[in-house]
Amino acid sequence: MEKTLVQTSKFKERAQYITFRILLNGMLRELGNGKFYEGVPKYDKLTAQALQNSHYPLHIRFELKRSEIFLFAPISYRSESAFHDYGFPLWIVDHKNEKVYEPDIDKLIRLVYREFSESFNESGFQRFTERIHSSIKNLELTLAAYAKEKKTLSYSFLESEQQLPVGHNLHPFTKSRMGFSKEEQFLFGPEFNQEIQLEYFLADKNCIKESSVLKTPLREILEDTASLPNGFEQNLLKDSEKLSDFYCIPCHPWEADYILSDKEYAQMIKSRKLIYIGASGESFYSTSSIRTLYKADHPWMLKFSLHVLLTGSVRINSEKDLKRGYASSLWWQNFKASFEKEFTHFKLLLEPGAVSVYDNDKNIDSLNLLIRENPFLPEDKVLLLARLCQDGPADDYTFIQRFFKDVSDRLGKDQEEAITIWFEKYIKLLIAPLNHLFSRYGMAPEVHQQNLMIGLDDHLLPQTVFVRDGQGYLLKESTREEYQDLIKEHKEIEELFIRDERLLDIISHHLLVSNLSALIASIGKTEWIKERKLINIAYRAFGKLHESNPSDITYYALNRRYWGTKSNLKSAVLDMDGGANAAALSYVQIPNLFHKYFFSDQLIQPKGSEVFFKRYFPKEDVTISMRPIDLENDLEMLHEWFNREHAIKIWQMNWPLDELETYYRIMLPGDEAHSYIILSNGEPSCNIEIYWASRDIVGDYYDVLPTDYGTHQFIAPVDPKKKYVSPSTQSMVDYVFAQPEVGKMVGEGSVDSFASMMNKAHVGFKIEKVVEMPHKKANLNFCYREWYWEKFPQNKEIKITAKITEHAQGTSV
Repeated sequence: MEKTLVQTSKFKERAQYITFRILLNGMLRELGNGKFYEGVPKYDKLTAQALQNSHYPLHIRFELKRSEIFLFAPISYRSESAFHDYGFPLWIVDHKNEKVYEPDIDKLIRLVYREFSESFNESGFQRFTERIHSSIKNLELTLAAYAKEKKTLSYSFLESEQQLPVGHNLHPFTKSRMGFSKEEQFLFGPEFNQEIQLEYFLADKNCIKESSVLKTPLREILEDTASLPNGFEQNLLKDSEKLSDFYCIPCHPWEADYILSDKEYAQMIKSRKLIYIGASGESFYSTSSIRTLYKADHPWMLKFSLHVLLTGSVRINSEKDLKRGYASSLWWQNFKASFEKEFTHFKLLLEPGAVSVYDNDKNIDSLNLLIRENPFLPEDKVLLLARLCQDGPADDYTFIQRFFKDVSDRLGKDQEEAITIWFEKYIKLLIAPLNHLFSRYGMAPEVHQQNLMIGLDDHLLPQTVFVRDGQGYLLKESTREEYQDLIKEHKEIEELFIRDERLLDIISHHLLVSNLSALIASIGKTEWIKERKLINIAYRAFGKLHESNPSDITYYALNRRYWGTKSNLKSAVLDMDGGANAAALSYVQIPNLFHKYFFSDQLIQPKGSEVFFKRYFPKEDVTISMRPIDLENDLEMLHEWFNREHAIKIWQMNWPLDELETYYRIMLPGDEAHSYIILSNGEPSCNIEIYWASRDIVGDYYDVLPTDYGTHQFIAPVDPKKKYVSPSTQSMVDYVFAQPEVGKMVGEGSVDSFASMMNKAHVGFKIEKVVEMPHKKANLNFCYREWYWEKFPQNKEIKITAKITEHAQGTSV
């Protein structure tokens, strides 16, 4: 009994942790209101009170403006993207009321809801809370079931579909199934591996609409599936009724109960347009979508309607879904042969048949049915991408660790090399066919982690990519003219078109965020390979593809400063049904992950505070040296510098000590900038900040490139004999241009600082234009190596080889 209570408590704790993580990462992704925060402050006493007993050196500090507080979340794993892992406890720092406290799950839910809401709605908040708690309770059940599963892995399709205890890592209601009782969870949840016998209705054939591209009539397929015994109709039909007057329609057993208990359907049943048969035929199994059922030896999977609130929407097959599934099958008939001739290992699974029931022209959506191709045999090795992307709990290895340990053993390679081989093969199988579909046909399937399956060879390496969900195979609007003849023949294809820019955001979310970013983060958490190595592999693969077959997809992935991703958390707060009203879903912009290919750890994330560079300038008789800022020892000095008269007007950093300390505790661990001290003959004399322009506000004012890096420079002395402006500036420029990731340098000095611009011009910078920034009017200026070396040709031979960084991202903290 005691052991059972401990296990129950453990699963509840894990379920709450998973929910914390989704809410925090969702807020970070959609609001961008979190920044890394390093160490324990000296001058912010309240924050110090919260963090002084933390076991974690790094936190994310969320600014919750509507609640006027800060939320500190310890980082246990820092990802290159917003897929971090967190430690506990979380801390609320309330400076207004001078309070520090730990939030529980209900407090966090309230804070998140308030932050996304224009005005707090109590009924909306209660619904949001109810759905999150539904997800948490179901997570407890699925985690417990997962813990009992046999440890031997078969990598079968069904195993992959049913062993997803954590669920959707981009949605706050990851396991919400409102409408299912606890008992129904065990009956119908895929995690519990229960056989499900379908239930059937006879529907008047005059009430039926069917769409199919199949040679075998749908009616025959459905009757074969039911396996009804001969003569079954004798006890069902009246004398005037004939079996040939009806279609046999399968139904999910939960939905059958819903139909029989709902008044909306009573008249149809009473008029005998709809006759309940009951359970029949062989059993099926739930897949990860719950409403799509699978049977290994059946050629079709059946996708049913379920009036259950699953994650973000009530999961019914809408009339639009049926039309799009049929339309994509019609479209694919015309192009499948030529496409698969070139790409034999990329398969679009179709939904080539659909049946719907109507009563006086009103669609009975409970009985809307899609049939989906089923190419998967029990002996096939198939991996649902979501299984790799979720951070599944385990007492020893996570699933992804177990999987890549298997790959490593079968290849006879170490884990890093095995992962590299696997990932390179996956990228190659995935992106070239997708790019061809888009560039040649204007079509894009939704390749997010729940829709994509990977066929594996005997070494568990990717062999085939399968994509499902035919109603998500969309065409860009700009190709409509090319399809006019096909549209005239099949007007249903009109359903597939969508605005080009909207489609690119959809592709971005599904391919670049839900698929690749999530996969890279998940693999990184094995700690067998750095995320950056996988990012570089993906970037080079897209780059090579862009050279041979450029498209809007490759350009978007490589060159857009930001990628689009769905606002799942905002949609949940606003109670938007993403299934019924997908067009209303909003997208937010997140930094392009592939641009980390050009990220200079040396410039932005140096480690330590020792001097790493020295150079003697004989003309000025000065030795210039440089080191990263040492916050514990430099803060008071910098505070004094920034309060000097010549600093106040231009730098405007004459803040109180606690504010200045916060500024640096946020800057130093971040991806945007770093601060350095320059010493002249051993005496601190200059502060420089080096920033990554694509992550800085300056990038809003020109066509910024990921290879652009900028600098701010503050000369502390007022005595001209101690300024050493030219040597300091040359040393700064030498250091930046010594890094291979740098293309050009950027500056945006205030127009009020004539001396600053003259100093920049002295080393080769040229003014591009004047820009109005929120905090100043600035001279936007650039400098290339060649321009600098024209001014100082002797500096071309300067080599800076010191490495003062060790890549820290994508690692446990």
